[in-house]
Amino acid sequence: MGRLDGRVALVTGAGRGHGKAVAIRFAEEGAAVAVCDILPVDELDGSVGERIRAAGAESLCSQTDVSKEEQVRKLVQQTIDRFGTIDILVNVVGIAGPTKDVWQMSLEEWRETLAVNLDSAFLGCKYALPEMIRKRRGRVINFSSGTGKQPLSHRTPYATSKMGILGFTRTLAADVGRYNITVNAICPGSHEERGVELERARAEYREEPFDEEAVRNRYREPRPNAVLAGRWCGDEGFVEKGAGSEEAAAIALFLASDDAASMTGQDINSGGWVMW
Repeated sequence: MGRLDGRVALVTGAGRGHGKAVAIRFAEEGAAVAVCDILPVDELDGSVGERIRAAGAESLCSQTDVSKEEQVRKLVQQTIDRFGTIDILVNVVGIAGPTKDVWQMSLEEWRETLAVNLDSAFLGCKYALPEMIRKRRGRVINFSSGTGKQPLSHRTPYATSKMGILGFTRTLAADVGRYNITVNAICPGSHEERGVELERARAEYREEPFDEEAVRNRYREPRPNAVLAGRWCGDEGFVEKGAGSEEAAAIALFLASDDAASMTGQDINSGGWVMW
C-alpha cells in the first residue's frame, strides 16, 4: 500500500531537479503521474516517464510552456481525459531569471521571470481547481524558495516571483479551504543543474572566470565538516549540509498525503538555510 494509492498527480517542470524527484516519489507511492516540461515529449518520457512506469505507475508526458494559458488549459484537460481526475497539483516550474541590477535589465526579462515562476502557478490552479472543487478534495503544492523570504542581490525578478508564490499560497488556501482543498508551499534547497546556472550567471555579472567542475563537485562530494544549519556556524568552520531534490520530494509527499489533511497555508523550509 502506497501513501498515494489511487491518486492522480500533475507535476510541472518535471524534466529535472525537484520536479523530477517529486514525480518519481509520487509514482513510488502509488499515484498516476502526469508530468510536463518544455523538453520534447520523447526526451521527457525517456528520463521521467520510464522511471514512473518502472515504479509501477501510469504516466502521461507533455511538452508544455506553463506560462501560456491555452497550453496549461490543454495540459489539465489531457490529464483529466487520461486519468479521470486530478487530485494533486504540484507547481514546480521555475527559471533563474537574469542576474542583473534593475537598471540594467529589460522589461521583457522581468516579465518572463514572473510569467514562468508566478503566472504558471496561477494558471495551473485556475484550471485544476474546478475539478478539485467538484470533488471537494484536493492538494496544491507550490514551489517557492529560501529567496521567497529574504533578498537575493542582483536577482530582483526571481526574488519577487518567489515571494509572490508565498502570498498566492496563503490567500488561495483561505479561499479553497471550504472545499477541503489544502494549499501549501515548499522552500527547497538547490539542485545541481540550477546551482550551475546560478553560479555561472554570478560569475558573468562579476566578470570573473567560472569553474563548472568545482560547482558540480560541491553537490557530489561528501563534506565531512558539513552540518545542518551550517550556514549559521560558518565562523566555526562548518559548511551547510543543505537539502536537495530528494528532501523536497519527501516534503511534497507528506503534503500530498492524508497525514497533512489539516495543514494548509504553510511554507516549509528545507535544509535549514532559512528558519522563518
